[in-house]
Amino acid sequence: LPLSRTRRCPALVEHTNSTVFESNSAMAPKAAPKAKKEEPPPPAEEPTEEKYGEWKGNFNDQGLPEGKGEAVYPNGDVYTGEILHNQRQGFGKYVWKAAEEGKSGGVYEGGYESNKKNGKGLMKYPDNGTYDGQWKDGLRQGQGTFKYPNGDWYKGQWHQGKKSGEGTYFSYTGSCWYMGQWAEGNFEKGEWKFKDGSCYKGEFKNGRPAPGEGVFLFPNGNQLPGKWVETPLEGGEEGQTTTVWVGGTLIVPPGA
Repeated sequence: LPLSRTRRCPALVEHTNSTVFESNSAMAPKAAPKAKKEEPPPPAEEPTEEKYGEWKGNFNDQGLPEGKGEAVYPNGDVYTGEILHNQRQGFGKYVWKAAEEGKSGGVYEGGYESNKKNGKGLMKYPDNGTYDGQWKDGLRQGQGTFKYPNGDWYKGQWHQGKKSGEGTYFSYTGSCWYMGQWAEGNFEKGEWKFKDGSCYKGEFKNGRPAPGEGVFLFPNGNQLPGKWVETPLEGGEEGQTTTVWVGGTLIVPPGA
């Protein structure tokens, strides 16, 4: 029997060490802020071969479970919903057995097709993170919102279980937003917005501004173009580098 096992979904924590700067300042952070991005793994697949420890429901002419009912698996997992041709099909609720007594093992409630999550569904992970959105072939696909247990959230497009396309990520610890284009779970291009209304626009790599040109925009209308330059890390090992902001001329709007 292929047992269903829950994989823990780690929180995606943003660590920002940006220098605080005033909206009318000609200075920007001297070093790129660090941002650790760990794409949560896709949820564990439920069994693809239906062998129930117990089925509470109707049977077809071949003596196989069919229609609405409850399946209790030998490993302790429970599925309540529709079965067609001995497979989960349509709307259902799957509850994973908890690894430890008194804790949740994960719960999925939503659409199924050929034993895999498909369509709209809500997944509650063992660490209290949740995903509410579209699924395809058991993976997050399409529009959806992931809420992490540390207060972070991402709302936008997904592809094969990873953030991909247009989306917004809010960092609770950093009090900032990443708004723009994502690919393979990584933020690549857009706005890095702060709670005071200022933001940085440019390209990103590994969760931080990428070497190259960009611009800081301030609430009073001022703009500070410049570029991030990759330089050897002082005191670091050979080959280690850091990224330093080199600001240009502050642009002040007419009449300011």
